[in-house]
Amino acid sequence: MRLLLRNWHLKLSSVLLATVLYTGLVFSGSFSDAPVQLTIGISGQPPDTAVLSGTPGAVDVTYRAPNDVAGTLASDQFRATVDLSDYDMDRAPEPQVLPVEVVALVDDVEIVRREPATVTVEIDRLVEKRVPVVVDHGEVPDSLEIDEPSTSDDEVSVRGASTLVDRVDRALARVLIDESGIRVERTVTLEPVDIDGQPVMNVQVEPETVTVEIDVRAVESNRTVAVRPQIVGTPAPGFALASISVEPSTVTIRGLPDVLTDIQEILTEPIDLDGLTEGQELELPLILPDDTRLVDGDEELVTVSVTIEPSVSSRTFVVGVECQGAGDNACLPGIEQLAVTLSGPGAAFAQLSAADVTPIVDAAGLAPGSYALTPSIAGLPEGIVLEGISPGSVPVTIVGPATPEPTPTPEP
Repeated sequence: MRLLLRNWHLKLSSVLLATVLYTGLVFSGSFSDAPVQLTIGISGQPPDTAVLSGTPGAVDVTYRAPNDVAGTLASDQFRATVDLSDYDMDRAPEPQVLPVEVVALVDDVEIVRREPATVTVEIDRLVEKRVPVVVDHGEVPDSLEIDEPSTSDDEVSVRGASTLVDRVDRALARVLIDESGIRVERTVTLEPVDIDGQPVMNVQVEPETVTVEIDVRAVESNRTVAVRPQIVGTPAPGFALASISVEPSTVTIRGLPDVLTDIQEILTEPIDLDGLTEGQELELPLILPDDTRLVDGDEELVTVSVTIEPSVSSRTFVVGVECQGAGDNACLPGIEQLAVTLSGPGAAFAQLSAADVTPIVDAAGLAPGSYALTPSIAGLPEGIVLEGISPGSVPVTIVGPATPEPTPTPEP
């Protein structure tokens, strides 16, 4: 007995060592390690908070399992999480390191290693504020002009992490102005941006969309054109339109370029001259072409002054010539007809008689013989002017009276 108990502690250590070695030999022969990659989930997130750091990512896991299942386990048979309840909200939103927890959902599986063992997390409190809606229509084509945009909502709510929401300056509604000039009326998704116009991500906008309306039209231009009075009718007989003037003589109209291109003048309402014997001064409206208007400040009425005067015309009469003052002599003109040109008002011409336009040559005191005499017309009605007689001289022969033959003396 004493022999058996001698050095008992050494003998017990040997037995335990042999047992451990045997167990390790048996275990190492029955189990093996295998890798798997897991997506890290989150749990325990504090209420009314947002994770600024995004998803925790993935973790590479090494597990130990029986040989018959090692390497065959899928990722859904494990769970990797980071517990956000361990985040100290008093220090939010500064980065904090939290452990990654990995568990196997299958029996006889041991987690040997996980990489990374920790992740850095940033959490912030959720806040909400109102921001204005601003329309960004970009560059407007040179050929178009637009009115002030209108939106279905002037303000919207922005919700998210306080550090992000504090950066939001406005909600931007981006639209494009088509060169065709089509009116804008569309639903646009809002984009939260900071004061510099840069997008702010990971915030929610409520409502997400607004309706934007913008009136678009072609750019109008100005054109200065002459004003022309429109005349109808004629003055009374013997009268004529001497002059007509308009004030202002030009006006500036506004319209689309393709409309203004062909407009050279603007007419007034018609002026009726029928039967007029004296001048008039009238205020008349302008007749503007379609799709045009006067520029601001221009009057729609113009003043038209009409001057009516007796009409003056020139007429040529072909008449005979009369010889006067020959006394007992005979006066024989060498030309039967002369062309007499007169000028004056038409009414005065209407009162002329044949005697008024007959030229005469004066043979008074001329002895018989041949002469070249200048014709003249005397006693023309008032307003009638002699412009000329053609030819300017008339050949005339003066013949003395015939001498009577003596009576023959009877023969005895």
